[in-house]
Amino acid sequence: MATDPDPGDGAESVDSLDMGRRGEESGPTIEFYGGRGMSAFPLVFFIVWAVVQSGLLRIGDTTGLVAGMLVGLILGMLFVRGSWQGYANTVGGLVWAASVADIGASLFPAITFILAGLLATGIGTGYGTTVAFTTLFFPAGILLGASPVLMFGAILSGAVFGDNLAPVSDTTIVSAVTQQADIGGVVASRFKYAIVAAILAFAGYVVAGGAMPGLDISGQQQQIFLENSRPLGLVHLVSMFAVIGTAVAGRHIVEAISWGIIVAFVANVALGLASVAEMVVFRAPPDLAIAESLSWLPFVTLAESQDAVGVGGSLYSGAEGFFPLIVLVLLIVAGAQITINGGGFAAIQDWLLTSVATSVRRSELTMVLGTAIVNAMITINTAAEIAIAPYIARLGERFNINGYRRANILDANTAALGYIFPWSGGVLVGYAVIQDLPNRFEWFTQSMVVNPVEVVPFVFHGWLLVTVFIIAALTGFGREYTVDRESEEVARV
Repeated sequence: MATDPDPGDGAESVDSLDMGRRGEESGPTIEFYGGRGMSAFPLVFFIVWAVVQSGLLRIGDTTGLVAGMLVGLILGMLFVRGSWQGYANTVGGLVWAASVADIGASLFPAITFILAGLLATGIGTGYGTTVAFTTLFFPAGILLGASPVLMFGAILSGAVFGDNLAPVSDTTIVSAVTQQADIGGVVASRFKYAIVAAILAFAGYVVAGGAMPGLDISGQQQQIFLENSRPLGLVHLVSMFAVIGTAVAGRHIVEAISWGIIVAFVANVALGLASVAEMVVFRAPPDLAIAESLSWLPFVTLAESQDAVGVGGSLYSGAEGFFPLIVLVLLIVAGAQITINGGGFAAIQDWLLTSVATSVRRSELTMVLGTAIVNAMITINTAAEIAIAPYIARLGERFNINGYRRANILDANTAALGYIFPWSGGVLVGYAVIQDLPNRFEWFTQSMVVNPVEVVPFVFHGWLLVTVFIIAALTGFGREYTVDRESEEVARV
């Protein structure tokens, strides 16, 4: 009888051409209401957007085109049949809620850490959590009198917690699969390490919150803002819960984020929290006749001067703010890839394997050190994890260290260090959002922007998680060998 090939024997390595032929034979993998033609909706919408923006309104703005493609993708998902695998009012609401609950400046960073950790665990992405919390909780904490650097550190710590512990996190999946361990068993076995670091981090934020004063915001301006803070602003949190609920339900993260954007847009317009023009607007040349005839539309207006022509709104600003970050990350990753392809990375790893990892204790310490070296070179934690994973497996197998233990060391240290280094992707994502806050709030000044170098000591959970594993390696806490427990069937991706 013919049997299925062993996944480990290369059966999963399929020629791309063959994959293409199989895709053609099996037909479309996504079904649309209205038939296959509706699958072209995102591209058609983008073309119409581009024609209106560039041709009709004479606005040459590349970022505006990016925003158009984003909107097209979100709207296009509404036509998918079945499973969809394939944001100043809110700050006011948060300040109101904190005032009602009597949560002062000293406790706000600690509470922020907990909430960020819960969100990151629910949606499985520390980057998404960092963006959401630096957009909403960071300015709210500043207004309440919390230290900016402590707030940023608390947000990053929450991202570390969720990225490490979430079953749907890409780092969790990669760490489990590369170490031949099942995801459920890995998550269950790493909880003891994560909770120890989390409890200590929470205590640290409580103590530091009382010891570190916030910035001196103009008393009158702060009072006016506080007096006008209202519970209605909390409606925007519904969009966050929409993201969490959709992600926890097992849907794709792109669908979850899209639903968050849709809910926020509808809430803004329906409740009068923000107009359509505040979210997206075409500012056409003042002497363009066709633009004047279309100015009755809520998203078309005439610019006051030729220099003011362009696309604007929160959607546009969000896309624009991340361009420098994207370019920087790509360049850093390119530099790291040169080191890898040139053999420098392999030379370091081979030296660690032959000269340092000479015992179980040293082997596990080398795993921690190895993840630190790789994360210093590759700023995207998942990419760093994939690069170091084979070496972690070799080190562990040499001393019969269980796959669960190897996966926990790999994932915890990669997740932690991915939100600590000033040039790390997680830190830079939050920094990009904070840099844009002076454009969103009149009271938010450049002095409130936290430099990535300043936040390094305050990512408490990240540092504590690394410390927990260093101690675990030295003492043997939680160590398991291959004979102690056998992994369930390994999840495949």
